[in-house]
Amino acid sequence: MSSVQVHIPLTITVSLGDAITTAIPVLSTPTEVPVPDGLERVDIDPDYAARRGYDPQFLGVPVPLPVLDEEQRRNAAKNARAGEGQDAAVLPYHHFSIVMNRRRQLAYYTAVNIDGAQAKQPKRDRDTWYFDPRIAESEQIGEALYARNALDRGHLVRRLDPAWGVEALQANNDTFHFTNCSPQHADFNQNSETWLGIEDYLLGVATGLRRRLTIFTGPVMTEEDPLYRGIRLPRHFWKIAAYVGDDGALTVSAFLLGQEGLLGGLERFNPSTWQVSVGEIIARTGLDFSALLPSEVAMTARPGLEAMEEGGRRRLDAVSDIVAF
Repeated sequence: MSSVQVHIPLTITVSLGDAITTAIPVLSTPTEVPVPDGLERVDIDPDYAARRGYDPQFLGVPVPLPVLDEEQRRNAAKNARAGEGQDAAVLPYHHFSIVMNRRRQLAYYTAVNIDGAQAKQPKRDRDTWYFDPRIAESEQIGEALYARNALDRGHLVRRLDPAWGVEALQANNDTFHFTNCSPQHADFNQNSETWLGIEDYLLGVATGLRRRLTIFTGPVMTEEDPLYRGIRLPRHFWKIAAYVGDDGALTVSAFLLGQEGLLGGLERFNPSTWQVSVGEIIARTGLDFSALLPSEVAMTARPGLEAMEEGGRRRLDAVSDIVAF
């Protein structure tokens, strides 16, 4: 297939009382979705049973998956191919796992293991995105949402994060499942001081120091998120990163990133980036990360940096403002 994809500025009208929707075309049934030339062509490993997923012991100290509350577990998509003893809410991939909110068709969270000492960089030539056959296609957002607008197919697990070791290419390709995709404004997804900047910083910590790193990522989902083409677009995304230092202690940092400009239309954008407490991520998402609370970094003020605001958060004007691990 050969075609040209053009991002056209588009205004969204949002009424929080009566949400306005736009009809979307119905996708055909094939698992593979063709995309324009110039993006990466990937081939998905057909043996889903071979995927071991996220390893909570990867850092040498326990870093468990967050616990879902009762409502979240009811809304979690079920892995139809889950083996005996496996949690059917968890979709394992190569070096990462995802739990999906089937009602919102978005991930509750993703969890990835990164090995900076074995990191590789598979070439990016063409994109092909795939539905995960282990859950219903109706529980995943497909290609129709991203046509003819300024929305990017935002990787939650960055494609290079799980690309290490002998399974580097397979892991890279696994990130091109729609389960790992979330609608992000292009200026948010590609901004070197917001989403992309935080991703570069965290991957740089792992590869530069040849460390192992664990990252949890997801959207903040609320009923106030604007409705567009039948999908509520998340206004905020979060990340929690954990690694073990030379002293053997686990250290955790949390980040909140906003694309609130979507409320004013896709052609206007004002991103915001914060380093926050793990407690704020728990409060905003309902996910139980309480096991990480004792290990979070102390965000004490440093010379030249804005002091912490109430609630233990700090606005990041540049990635250099991050209070490091």
